Amino acid sequence: MIDDLIEFSFESLQPMQREDGVFCYEMRQGDPRTHGRSLRYTLMVLLGLQKAEGAGYSHRFDVDALRSVLRREIDSPELAPGDLGLYLWVDARGGYGEGDELVERLRARLDAEGGLPAREGQEMGWIVLGLAHNVAEGGSAGARELLDRAVGQLTGPNQAPNGLFHHHGTRGARRRFPNFATQIYGTLALATAGRHGLDDRAMPAARAAADRLLALQLPDGGWPWLFDTHRGCILERYPIFSVHQHAMAPMGLFELAEATGEERYAEAAWRGLDWIYGRNESRVDMVDRDSGLVLRSIRRPPKYDRVSLWSRTAAAMTLGAGNGGEANHVDLNRTDRPYSFGWVLEAWCGREPAAQAATAADRWVASRSIT
Repeated sequence: MIDDLIEFSFESLQPMQREDGVFCYEMRQGDPRTHGRSLRYTLMVLLGLQKAEGAGYSHRFDVDALRSVLRREIDSPELAPGDLGLYLWVDARGGYGEGDELVERLRARLDAEGGLPAREGQEMGWIVLGLAHNVAEGGSAGARELLDRAVGQLTGPNQAPNGLFHHHGTRGARRRFPNFATQIYGTLALATAGRHGLDDRAMPAARAAADRLLALQLPDGGWPWLFDTHRGCILERYPIFSVHQHAMAPMGLFELAEATGEERYAEAAWRGLDWIYGRNESRVDMVDRDSGLVLRSIRRPPKYDRVSLWSRTAAAMTLGAGNGGEANHVDLNRTDRPYSFGWVLEAWCGREPAAQAATAADRWVASRSIT
């Protein structure tokens, strides 16, 4: 299963790359054209390709050319401060020796744009990840100081007592309602820092976040989308994204399992994988081999989506209620984005022996009714 998913990712990425070398923003089922362009997604694909090469895979992409394109556009207004964390990760993995410059770029962007507290949750994860990889490879004293501050922000003001990470570290209503990306990137970042012995605060905080996520995983293995950090519960389960199931949850939870030796984290990731192959509420195989896509999500239709979110947010803030809603009034988002395949490579390349855990995952799913 995993070998097939990896090869499918290599094949699917090829038509997603534009003539200028940058990967597109999106592709749509039944439409062979690329739509938009994304430097962020190109960074994520590059990281996946680097990981695949390190695990012994060959592919048709020119990693050096990709890096050159990204370096030329490093000052693009499209990129947020958190994206510089991805650049740092690329640099550390490739041994390019540009870490000091990138750290200073990151510091300058943070100073100009509200500092660490203003960063959204996924950006905080990328910043800690990039700095952790840089410092683990011998980064400067300045990188260590910034990593210390970033870990302090993520494990302090950004983390609720129940373990979930807030959407950001400043005031505002949205702070209370983060998404799954905030949780899993934060978990991955802190597990990475902890695994390298870079900060004693990192591993306990990563485990606390992951433990709460495991408690909130849906019966069919799905990972819900929005959370309420005040109550430690699901605010809104939809959309449920395929990339969370087959890539992002495995990225974070496998890293934590390997760092702690606790297989329950890896088993939770495996429970979520079968979701894309039809063990979901819609009984739909999300892998469309004809289009070369993994359909992006099961979601509430647009006419229901905003109404559902507003009503659940209002109920949470006034009544303290929140259960994530029912599994009804849903349809498919028939698109895909290249980062999902980059993260598949990041999650699975080099971890193929972990496929033995699939048997245990199958037993777990079979023992429960899928709602």
